[in-house]
Amino acid sequence: MEIVDSHCHLFLAEFDDDRAETLERARQAGVRRIVNVGLDDDSNRQVLAAHSVTPGLHPAVGWHPHNAGRLTAEDLDELGRLAGLPGVVALGEIGLDYFHGADSRQTQREALGQLLELACPTGLTVIIHCREAWDDFFDLLAPRRAALGDVLLHCFSGGPGEVARALDLGCHFSFSGAITFPKAEGLRETIAMIPRDRLLVETDAPYLAPVPRRGRRNEPALLAHSLETMAGVLGIGAPEAARLCSGNAIRLFGLSGPEL
Repeated sequence: MEIVDSHCHLFLAEFDDDRAETLERARQAGVRRIVNVGLDDDSNRQVLAAHSVTPGLHPAVGWHPHNAGRLTAEDLDELGRLAGLPGVVALGEIGLDYFHGADSRQTQREALGQLLELACPTGLTVIIHCREAWDDFFDLLAPRRAALGDVLLHCFSGGPGEVARALDLGCHFSFSGAITFPKAEGLRETIAMIPRDRLLVETDAPYLAPVPRRGRRNEPALLAHSLETMAGVLGIGAPEAARLCSGNAIRLFGLSGPEL
């Protein structure tokens, strides 16, 4: 299988001791391209630096909602500059995350509005992080949707209602190792609701390792477990699921050039 990991964070400290080995395991497992996703100014620079030395490791530059409170006008200007650099395939991840309480919700909403406005003229695919914040997210996205490029809901965790609203807005969906968890039947059911040309898979590594590695560090080489689960839901073979999701990722991000 030739596989694209559509969302990963290989710059994080969890990979400091074996980053090269992690990439080699990915190659051995059939992973040919990885979208390496930044979370703030420092990590955006790291994903760009990694791209310059590792073919097939494609950079996305963003600003995670957990960092919304420290987003400045200077940061927005710099993010806009980085988004225009050669090789950058997406703006993100950006979004809303209400899982940890209400204290920062207004700050997150203001930041996401600014980031979506920044994304509009770039034409880049926008990678969205949304956790327990769907109504506010759709309220912010809808009036800007026509001016944006493609929109990818990374690590999708919504239900049928969110699928319907997102499809109305032309979104794509990426699923993580969470689809392999025994109690994730509802999440697996949403996969069947989505047109096949809108489906992607990801690791979100180092997070959300699939069964049978749940609870341990995730890495791109483990993506095959999620593909097997998706294949079972769709009633196809795992190689076909890999071709489907990887082809969608290549088109969505415009991935080209040398592979890993």
